[in-house]
Amino acid sequence: MKKLLMILMLSFGFSQTTTLTKEQADNLAKNIQELQIKADSLSTSDSLKTIELNLLNEKIDSLEEDLALTEKKAKLVKPSWYENKWLYFTYGAVLGAGITDILNSIKNIVL
Repeated sequence: MKKLLMILMLSFGFSQTTTLTKEQADNLAKNIQELQIKADSLSTSDSLKTIELNLLNEKIDSLEEDLALTEKKAKLVKPSWYENKWLYFTYGAVLGAGITDILNSIKNIVL
């Protein structure tokens, strides 16, 4: 403890004090004010950037939800009867067989 007090007293004894002129003090005060203004503007722009990032993240989340809902909607939508390919195939096969049968029966009647 004594050593700490001794070092503390010696540090005050050997420290040098500098005096500034009025112009130097004014320039130093102006520089400090300019730096404070710059720091405030940087913190404002940083806060605006964080707000923008938060909004973009919210937009991404809402788009992901929209995508999930769209996928669910696509699963729920069933094709209408006129969009069914098997139905068209069956109609075509029946119609083809019917026309062929009618033509064969007409050919048999004529001959």
